[in-house]
Amino acid sequence: MTGQTLAGHRIYETMRVLDYVTTRPEADPARIGSMGISGGGLVTAFTAALDERCRAAVVSGYASTFQGSILDRNHCLDNYIPGILREAELPDIIGLIAPRPLFIEAGSEDQVFPLPTAKEAYARLTEIYEQAGAQKWLDADFFTGGHEISGAKAYDWLDNVL
Repeated sequence: MTGQTLAGHRIYETMRVLDYVTTRPEADPARIGSMGISGGGLVTAFTAALDERCRAAVVSGYASTFQGSILDRNHCLDNYIPGILREAELPDIIGLIAPRPLFIEAGSEDQVFPLPTAKEAYARLTEIYEQAGAQKWLDADFFTGGHEISGAKAYDWLDNVL
């Protein structure tokens, strides 16, 4: 009611974490990445889209379209961002991460962010990464499973790109 969103607050807090992490002597600012599932995927995707200090992102159980997921079923409150569709669809927002590395995970039985819309989002992300000349930095794992992290490919991918 005050013109702010829960997602905005979560992303702001995550950016403050990046502020802190980059002050630590044991942290290498060139090797900071993020991985999140579901609402954590929202935070990872939007934070990486807005803050280039996030050098690589693994978005699990979240890459989809607003129409195919957020507006198609009941979701947690932080998924609702009033007016966002006037600006962009979800894959276009996630695509702001380009040309930095991005890995998408989606389970075949995910009922929250269904596989067909995850694949639709990935197709759009492929276009965005190709236009940026960064297609080698985009990858995905469409695994057998539900609304969960697989990690089968993502953990090694994240380690390799960072």
